[in-house]
Amino acid sequence: MTHRPVPAELEFKRTAHEERHLLETVQIPIVTVSATFKEELEARFGEKPTAETPDVTFSRAHYSMANALVVEATKQRRTFWMIDPTNYVSAKDWPKIMFTQRMGRLIARNPLLKQLKDLMDTRLRNQLPLTSAIRAPLTYVTGRVTRPIISLHYEAGNILLENGKTVPQYLTHADNPHLTWAVFDELTKSRLLELAYILGHKVDERRVQVTGCPVDPRIIRKDKNTAIKGYRYRPLRLAITTGGLGTNKDEIQDLLLHLSPAIKKGEVHIAAYCGVHEDFETMFTTFARVHRIKIGELDDPQAPLRIFRGHDIVAANELLLDYIFPWADGLITKPSGDMAYEAVAAGCFLLTLKPWGEWEDNIRAVTEAWGVSIRADISNILSQLKAIVTVPIRKSQPWVEVALTRAQKLAPDISRGASNILKLYRKLT
Repeated sequence: MTHRPVPAELEFKRTAHEERHLLETVQIPIVTVSATFKEELEARFGEKPTAETPDVTFSRAHYSMANALVVEATKQRRTFWMIDPTNYVSAKDWPKIMFTQRMGRLIARNPLLKQLKDLMDTRLRNQLPLTSAIRAPLTYVTGRVTRPIISLHYEAGNILLENGKTVPQYLTHADNPHLTWAVFDELTKSRLLELAYILGHKVDERRVQVTGCPVDPRIIRKDKNTAIKGYRYRPLRLAITTGGLGTNKDEIQDLLLHLSPAIKKGEVHIAAYCGVHEDFETMFTTFARVHRIKIGELDDPQAPLRIFRGHDIVAANELLLDYIFPWADGLITKPSGDMAYEAVAAGCFLLTLKPWGEWEDNIRAVTEAWGVSIRADISNILSQLKAIVTVPIRKSQPWVEVALTRAQKLAPDISRGASNILKLYRKLT
C-alpha cells in the first residue's frame, strides 16, 4: 500500500498521520461525527492546533455510542481506535463546521424553525456543508484501513462506502455488499428491509443483525441508587438534561419555574445537566439566584440543586457517568437514543420532553411500551410527581416503583448492545 502525504490543508497534520496508522493497525477501527475534542488530542499526541478555532458539538449521542464501543473493546482487551474527522477540518472549511453548529443550535432553540430541521433530515441531508467539510480528512485518516470500520454516523458511513471501505449501516448504499447493519430490534430490522425494497435495493436479511443500542457498559456498573423505595425516605432525585445542540430550552425553563416550590421545600433534588452549553448554565444559575436556591458542589449528593457543564463533549459525557446516572431516580429529558436508553441502563425512570424528530417519537413509544417512561406534564408537574409516587397502579405500588423495577430488570439487556455489536464485528473480520 502506497504512503500518501498528509493533505496540506488539514488541521492537526501530524496527529492525523498518527491516527491514520493507528486505525490501520488496531483490531477495531471506529468512526463517528459528533464533536471536536482538541484538548484531548493535544494531550495525547503533543501537537498544538495551528488555528484558533473553538471546540464544536453537534451530537452527544454520536459520541457516547462510539465511546460505548471503546469502553467495551477495552473491557474485552481488544485494540481499538476512535476518530472524529471534524477535528481535522481545514481552516478553509471551518466556516462550514461553525455554520452547521450555529444552525443546529438556532433550530434547537426555536421551535418555529423545526420545519427547516425536518427538511435537513430528509432532502438536504447529503448536501449539508458538514459533508463536504469532513470528506477530505475522513478519506485520508481511514485511507489505509483494510478491516471493516464501525461507523456511528450516517454521513461518515456513506463517505467510507464511497471509498470502498466495509461498514456496518445505512441505506444510501444499501446494495453495497461491504455494508452490514447493526439494528435495535426485530421491528427495526423488518422496517429496514421493507424500506430498502421500496427504494429499489436488494438487501440480504443476513446483512441486518439485531444487536441493540450501544450503551456504555460502565453505566450499570456505576449505579449506586438501586433501592426501589429509596425515594420514600428522602427527596426524589431528578436529573434535567439537554442534548448536544441544546434542545428543549424553553420547556426546561418553564419546568424549573413549576418545580421551584418543591425544590425549596426539599421534596425534590435536581441535577441540572447543561452538556457543553453556556446559555443553559446561565439559565440554571439565574434560576437558582432568583429563587434563592443554593447551588451545591458537584460531589454533594444531598444538594438541592447541582449544575453540570463540561468544557467539551468528552468532559460533559463523563459528568453524566460519574455523578448523574449513579445518583438519579429519574430523568426529565427528550427521548433521545443516547439519554433514554442510558437512563434505563442506569435503572432510572423517564419523564419525557418534546421529541426532536421521528426517531425520538419511536424511542418514546418503545420506552413507554416498556413501562419505564411517561410524558412530562410541565404545567402540572408537581401534581404529576405527587401522583406517580403515591397513587397505586399495580399491586399497591405507585408508578415510580413499577417503572424503577422494570428499568432495573431491563438494564442488563440494554447494557449488552455494545458487546453484541463487537460480536457482530468479529464475524465480519
